[in-house]
Amino acid sequence: MLPVKSSLDALDLQIVRELTRDARISHAELGRRVNLSRPAVAERVRRLEETDVITGYAAHVDLARLGLPLQARVQLRPRHRSRKGVTRLRESLLAMKYVLSCVHVTGENCYELAIAVRDAAHLEQVIEQLAELGDTTTSVVLSQPVHPRDVDVTAWT
Repeated sequence: MLPVKSSLDALDLQIVRELTRDARISHAELGRRVNLSRPAVAERVRRLEETDVITGYAAHVDLARLGLPLQARVQLRPRHRSRKGVTRLRESLLAMKYVLSCVHVTGENCYELAIAVRDAAHLEQVIEQLAELGDTTTSVVLSQPVHPRDVDVTAWT
C-alpha cells in the first residue's frame, strides 16, 4: 500500500510529526497541538494506521540500563549468498539476542548489523560468532548525535 503520500494533508503530517516525537500522547493533547477535536484526531490516526502510514508504536529503551552499554556496527559479507543461505543467515541473526537490527545494503559488504553488548570481552565473543557467518568489519559506536526520533520525517514530503 505505497501511494498514500498524495492523500496526506498538512494536518496528517503534523499528527505524524507529533506521534513520532511522543507516541503515548493522548488524542486530546494531540488535538490541542494540531488544533483539532479529539474525535477528529482519533479518526485521522485510525486512517493513518489503516493505510499503513503509521505501522506501529514502540518503547524506546536505554540499552545501558539493561546491561548493554556498548554498541557497535558490524559489516558482514556472508560466505553463502543463495536464497537458502540468506534464510539461514536471518535465522542465525534472530537467534543472537544482541543483534538489534540488520539491513541488506549495496557495496562490498552485504549486511550491516547494529549490536549491543555488555563490554569489550562480550563484543569479542559476538564478533567471533558473526565471523562464523562470514567476513566482518566492526566499528564501536561512540555516540549518537542524531537519533531517529529526533528527525522530522514529515520534512521529507
